[in-house]
Amino acid sequence: YLLFRICPDLRKRYPNGHFWNAGYFCCSVGAEFKQVFTYIENQSLHHATQ
Repeated sequence: YLLFRICPDLRKRYPNGHFWNAGYFCCSVGAEFKQVFTYIENQSLHHATQ
């Protein structure tokens, strides 16, 4: 792995050469991208001081 060549100290923390667990999957459910984007854009309006 290129990252282990660039940062050799990572080999001490990850001696098997794996960053992620091979048997774990996570998926988000709920709001779509457009809804989340709109929510983030409007945060400045929501938290504005009056």
